[in-house]
Amino acid sequence: MNEKVIVRRAERKDGRLWLHVHDAPISLARVTPKRHMLVDSDALAFVYLLEADDCFLYVMVPKPWWPQLKAALDAEEPVWLRCGERTLELEQFHDELSYLLENIRDNANYGETLEQAVQDVFFEP
Repeated sequence: MNEKVIVRRAERKDGRLWLHVHDAPISLARVTPKRHMLVDSDALAFVYLLEADDCFLYVMVPKPWWPQLKAALDAEEPVWLRCGERTLELEQFHDELSYLLENIRDNANYGETLEQAVQDVFFEP
């Protein structure tokens, strides 16, 4: 069964963007970065995939943390996930995010609300 965790805090520190989540249903020691992202248009969230033996763990990054994503993207800072004392680099995060941003821009297929939210955070001066 697939599980999800929601980022509760994002901070840029020590040249990295740290995405903090509370208790993950799967130990970070058991997951591998899938190097792939999706979008949840209804939740206004970017979703990074982690793979375990028999399921996926969806790391949901909701809109309140998008300004930190943009700043880290602009600064080319690696993105790391933190759950308690465990940490994991979210490999290819910027490549995947950039790809999604370009696909969402001026594309009503993702829904007007998501399209406008992405425009406001990532493309407005």
